[in-house]
Amino acid sequence: MRACLILNSDARDEDLAAALDCGADALLLRLGSCAEDDARRGARARAGALIDAARAKGGAPKLFVEVAPLDSDLIEADLDALFGPGPDGVFLPGFDGAAGLQRLAVKLAVREAQAGLADGATRVGALVGADPAGVLALASFAGASPRLAALAFDEAGLCAALGLAAGGGAAIATARAMVVLAAASAGVPALAPPVRTGEEPAYAAARRDGFTGAMALMPKQVAAIRDAFPQGENRQRPNSPA
Repeated sequence: MRACLILNSDARDEDLAAALDCGADALLLRLGSCAEDDARRGARARAGALIDAARAKGGAPKLFVEVAPLDSDLIEADLDALFGPGPDGVFLPGFDGAAGLQRLAVKLAVREAQAGLADGATRVGALVGADPAGVLALASFAGASPRLAALAFDEAGLCAALGLAAGGGAAIATARAMVVLAAASAGVPALAPPVRTGEEPAYAAARRDGFTGAMALMPKQVAAIRDAFPQGENRQRPNSPA
């Protein structure tokens, strides 16, 4: 996974359809604010429709959905709504390391069995940074679960958690390095945080820092990510997932 395009729950239908052809390796659909309301129920339905559309389209990106944190009651409803065909994977915010990954794996295994899917078919992306304790637990991901698909650095979340107005500084630099090292140890991609339009040179800087891919906010940024992280370059372990 080199390029992962983030899609918000209020994205237009035509934007969702165009995302399937943008060249990203994966799409991450966010369900919106953590509240059990019509907006979130509608976002779950749209996620299901996008999964179906991707299944019907050959060569479409992998479909991931960002579900509610493990300590939220919403995660059960989120997962229940997504499993019919089932997404390719889910991204979970606020990870507390291997313990959270294993708790989520149990929830996924139950739904896979109910949907007639193979055990382990649903991969997991970890959004790390919003919870500083999760950053300190990054080393525990190595060998924790074959479901782990990527570690994505939530730099904005960490800035908010630390009360920082902007990125930079020792704490952010240390966290960036920890994500890269933890991903390499676990044999999965390390995804750099998204950037605003016009800041795409930051992707090349992320590659120099050791990241192996990045998140995008706009479809046109996918090409910049693919340029910054060449297809033939593989700094992961030989048996790691693409």
